[in-house]
Amino acid sequence: MIPKHALNAIDKLLQDVCNNKFPFGGKVILMGGDFRQILPVVKRGQPADIVEACIKCSQHWQYVQRFSLTEIMRVQAEEEEFSQWLLKLGSGTLPLKADGSFRGCIEIPEQCLLGENESLVDKIFGVAEEDDYAKRAILTPNNVDSLAINEEVLDRLPGDVKVYLSADTIETDDLNEINNFPVEFLNSLTPSGMPVHCLKLKIGAVIMLLRNLDLKAGLCNGTRLIVRALQNNYIDGQVLTGVSVGKRVFVPRVQLTQSDSNLPFTLKQFPVRLAYSMTINKSQGQTFDKVGIYLKNPCFSHGQLYVACSRTRSFNTLFFKIDEHSLQGMSFNKCYTNNVVFTNVLNL
Repeated sequence: MIPKHALNAIDKLLQDVCNNKFPFGGKVILMGGDFRQILPVVKRGQPADIVEACIKCSQHWQYVQRFSLTEIMRVQAEEEEFSQWLLKLGSGTLPLKADGSFRGCIEIPEQCLLGENESLVDKIFGVAEEDDYAKRAILTPNNVDSLAINEEVLDRLPGDVKVYLSADTIETDDLNEINNFPVEFLNSLTPSGMPVHCLKLKIGAVIMLLRNLDLKAGLCNGTRLIVRALQNNYIDGQVLTGVSVGKRVFVPRVQLTQSDSNLPFTLKQFPVRLAYSMTINKSQGQTFDKVGIYLKNPCFSHGQLYVACSRTRSFNTLFFKIDEHSLQGMSFNKCYTNNVVFTNVLNL
């Protein structure tokens, strides 16, 4: 997901530090990654723009020597069929439906598909113990569905809800600009990577940090915690993942700015979100014991479906729930969905 501009920045930095003009200052750089996974995010970009932002299109790619790893370490040793299916999914070589409404779509493995009356929330979290919450997740392509699932899981938890409202402000001296963005409008927004205006929590709920608070203590963006106490000005949580598992920490309200948005506003809120469901992009790099994939809408970017399916270890721990849509659905008791793969990136 690193854009080529980041590689260029590292190159210039090392040249300055080493006081020479050799690529990367003459230093050996080790990069790890899988181009079957999600590529850099280009705002409102076309597929060509996304490919162009990839590090394979960087002027430094000519210096790269590639070493290929062929074994998926996350997958269990006895799950060779699952491993091969994942590789074909990521490479775009799975058989496609040749005709009908779902032409060009792939078939979802029957053993992973939930029935019409089965609940994905019950399947993933229905019999989970408290210690298992951090090892399970429901993944969706977009934020709207993720927030809705988190609300559904929270409603099932025992206890009283505590509500935290954000304080949204406009960062401008232009009175006309202030009038263009009333507070009610700001409160209705939930940009990517930001907490919701009305944050609802319960004791025992699992939350996820959205900002780096203390790297040395392991409180990084994506760290999951379980809520132990809810105070007016801080959240008392116990870390569930990372190097500080089991440690009790306090999460304060912080000033948050949406860097990828053109809207000139900031909000003051706890940098957390419920962690029962997250977007597929957010899940990249993580491993779960049980994964549910909710596709109200099909995956829309390169590698999204591959990333979602490869977060777990076997067919037995992967579950799909699909709603009817123009690009996916049921046909002759088989279920199909869209799999976006830019094969030119894999072959560059």
